[in-house]
Amino acid sequence: MKKYEYKCVSILGDGERTTRILNEYGQQGWELVCTCWIWHYFKREI
Repeated sequence: MKKYEYKCVSILGDGERTTRILNEYGQQGWELVCTCWIWHYFKREI
């Protein structure tokens, strides 16, 4: 069975800043699962 770790991050700013931050998390292996207003929920396999 796969195991995951999760992270919840608030990201404020314009589109370019948000894109840069999301790309940084993606390079670290985080997968964006959901967004709710400023909150972005990520998961990655352990």
